[in-house]
Amino acid sequence: MAYAALSVAQWVVGKALAPVVDGVLGAWAATKNFGPSIESFRMELLLVQAVLENAGRKQLGGPAMEKLLQKLRDSAHNAEDLLDELDYFRIHDELHGTYNAADQHSKGGVHDLALNARHTAKAVGKLVSCCPWQYAKRRQRSPGESSSPQDTNQEVSGCMPKLIGKLLPCSSSRDPHIREKDCGSVQEMPKFEFNRVDFSRKTKDIIEKLQLVRKDVNGLLQSCDPRSVSNIAQCRPITKGRIDEPKLYGRDRVMDSIIRDITKGQYCDKGITVLPVVGSGGMGKTTLIQHIYRNQQVMKHFPVMIWICVSLHFNLDKVLEQIKTYTPRVESEKECSTTEELIEQRLKSKRFLLVLDDIWKINNGDDWGKLLSTLNKSEEKGSMILFTTRFEAIAQKVETPSQSIKLNGLESGEFRKLFLAFVFGDEQYPRDKQFLLETGDKIMEKLKGSPLAAKTVGRLLSKDLSLCQWKRVLKSKGWEKQTDDNEIMPALMLSYDFLPFLLQQCFAYPGLFPEDYNFRSDELICLWIGLDILIPNGQDQIFEDIGMSNLNELVIHGFFREEKTKYGLRYVMHDLLHDLALKVASHDCLSLSLPSAGSVEIQPTTRHLSISTYGLGKYDAVSGKKLKSELEELKTRFKVKELQTLMLFGKMDEGFVKIFGDFIGEANTLRVLHLPSMLCPVESMLHNFAGLVHLRYLCLGTKVSEMLLPLSIPKFYHLRILNLELWNGSHDLPEDMSNLAKLCHFYVPSDDQLHSDTYNVGKLKLLEELKVFQVNKKSEGFEPKQLEHLTKLRELGIYKLEQIDTAEEAAQAKLMEKRYLRRLTLSWDSKRSSVEPGVEAAVLESLQPHGDLQVLCIRGHGGPSCPTWLGDEFAVEGLQSLFLDGVSWEVFPSLGKARDLHELRLENIAKMKDFIIEKSFCRLIKLTLSGLGSFEKMGLHR
Repeated sequence: MAYAALSVAQWVVGKALAPVVDGVLGAWAATKNFGPSIESFRMELLLVQAVLENAGRKQLGGPAMEKLLQKLRDSAHNAEDLLDELDYFRIHDELHGTYNAADQHSKGGVHDLALNARHTAKAVGKLVSCCPWQYAKRRQRSPGESSSPQDTNQEVSGCMPKLIGKLLPCSSSRDPHIREKDCGSVQEMPKFEFNRVDFSRKTKDIIEKLQLVRKDVNGLLQSCDPRSVSNIAQCRPITKGRIDEPKLYGRDRVMDSIIRDITKGQYCDKGITVLPVVGSGGMGKTTLIQHIYRNQQVMKHFPVMIWICVSLHFNLDKVLEQIKTYTPRVESEKECSTTEELIEQRLKSKRFLLVLDDIWKINNGDDWGKLLSTLNKSEEKGSMILFTTRFEAIAQKVETPSQSIKLNGLESGEFRKLFLAFVFGDEQYPRDKQFLLETGDKIMEKLKGSPLAAKTVGRLLSKDLSLCQWKRVLKSKGWEKQTDDNEIMPALMLSYDFLPFLLQQCFAYPGLFPEDYNFRSDELICLWIGLDILIPNGQDQIFEDIGMSNLNELVIHGFFREEKTKYGLRYVMHDLLHDLALKVASHDCLSLSLPSAGSVEIQPTTRHLSISTYGLGKYDAVSGKKLKSELEELKTRFKVKELQTLMLFGKMDEGFVKIFGDFIGEANTLRVLHLPSMLCPVESMLHNFAGLVHLRYLCLGTKVSEMLLPLSIPKFYHLRILNLELWNGSHDLPEDMSNLAKLCHFYVPSDDQLHSDTYNVGKLKLLEELKVFQVNKKSEGFEPKQLEHLTKLRELGIYKLEQIDTAEEAAQAKLMEKRYLRRLTLSWDSKRSSVEPGVEAAVLESLQPHGDLQVLCIRGHGGPSCPTWLGDEFAVEGLQSLFLDGVSWEVFPSLGKARDLHELRLENIAKMKDFIIEKSFCRLIKLTLSGLGSFEKMGLHR
């Protein structure tokens, strides 16, 4: 555990050093006369880093060292918070020309007035146009047009709440949900306040604590022996083929028996049959049912197939809603029908297969009866309910006449095949590796026949095919924690212990999400970015590439599994691995499932919190009192004010909002805030929301159409991720979003235009997606040149291109320099009044993308032919998908050089003289032709 504490301490110290590494913060601080404080901070953190590097070369052990390293980590967290807040002031000064760090406390009021008078005119002028809390969208002005005095008065009044934080004595000034036009001029104009004395005091205090703990650690290290080379050697990964996981090992007989019984045998002429599959965690229950579910014979037998992951809470309403989603509509159904009535109508004449995966408990016994009552209305014989559970008591509770299927560990011969397949990529081992098998057999005995353990430990061993490494695994002390014949957690923990530190972090923190959560890759990557886990090594790296590399490694190691769904590729963590993630991160992570949170063990060092409300009923006085009491008790067991992560899953009635607001009211240092299902404004729950100056990741979602986006979003200068994909409220974007210079990802609903409302988007130089950029040369801040410096873009959509008059203007977008760009849409308005073919041809020619582009969509182009970079001089060599919609080209590209083209779509094209699908289109998978007019020649060579 000491080495784990060491790794965490090194990580936190590295994060604390980040603001002062490049010297920018130090240089700014020097102009404010507190540069020496920053330099003292930097030197002490470097000394701590050196001590930790020395500790990594020592044989650590004992609880004393572990506690000292935890103290060092806590002090480093405080240093990180303070420097991060100071960097926030630096950014604000640069954006608004303010002088917030002026020496306001050392020389008295007269000096303060003189010092700040020089900046007053500049600050006020910029605040008028840059105020990030102005709610109404910026009125687009022509270049050179100035605002009226009346506009100025309306914009300044009440637009800047004070900040809340370590250095910011402040007060709240107004209701956050009143639109600016309703504020009036009676409101006090809040201002930023930087408490210089408080900063100096906190700096001195933190440095002294760091020095004391550093010296104590150094003293203990003197008595520690050096680590042996074998202990610190890094494993060299072996390149090899991977096992084909869809293959099922050791369950063929039971699978064939179930398929035969449900399609041809004993269950075919009965009403609904319920068949439970019971087994302990990691025994392959879900994998078995997946193979049955995907069997061609089964799919032909059941016209309707439904898969629902139940997990911890069997919620009847939720289950019925999901069943309704999976069942196809029928003509006779009535829109005003209840969910139960719709299901009855849709399944009345259909045989169905319903899978309920991973049932833990059924709190209300009537719920199961109500479910069967609804499904029993089907007139077809042979419908089936298959469900999996760890608990035999659940199988008995459903009172099914059929005998449950019990899964134990795999038989030794089949288990050996599976294990070897995970190690060597094949069931057969290479002859030159036979010397490993004796040790391998001893390791297999400890895995209790568990397929999950075979995967994680097998892939661990595959990383280093040396006898020394295999013996280290066999002799690991982790096996000593195995107390039960079916206990496989030590095997999983062992696999975790051998992961590199950053992969351990990437695995542990997703445990904050609910069990059985289906992750998109971007959800995981954004969480890691928000927690400062992903750090680019240089200019050539972007977060997306680093994150996908880490995610793929976790899949290879067996900590996530890939699942193809109708919504695309998803990543799932096995429930035992979810337990492991929470276990290894228990020192600073806490996941609460309300209302049963009272018995949860909480560490005082908790900094990351997730709360699930799926188990809560509707609010009433009794439930509210119980919840309030429970949360107040929890609050005494950890420091809310040090929380860095807050994630809320499930809906909350408005009655719960105040209770949660009281509970988390002191959370001032949040980095990650995930609220995807809000029923109330975020400010109602987080009263200091505007003061969360450390935010890196913000996810807000609501189905309440009247809900307003918070005014304060543009002032979260450290924000890297803004996720509004689930936001179905008002889409009035706060002004000056361009202040968010560190923003990498800005996710919006798929059919939304929020990107197009971002004024001066060219300032967001780290942005990786801009789905909608609407050219508007008549409005400052929406010209093609805004795209010039967005070199990190991976996805871009440029609309209203008809407003560009020259090739030179189009070239200002510099698409050729965007080497990370993978998806590009170029769109002309099909309803424009006039078309100038020559101009549009020149514009498109100047919009040549980088050769690594993969997906290209061109809409409404009025030129006579395709651009040269898509024709004879084909330059988009990485192109995989091409979509042409409403173009007026008479001569189309032959695309003979598009070797990787997978998809081709042609829509709404009036005429084509010559279009040929070349023989070279050997990879073409999908061809879509619709709305085509006359064409003289079209050939399909293959």
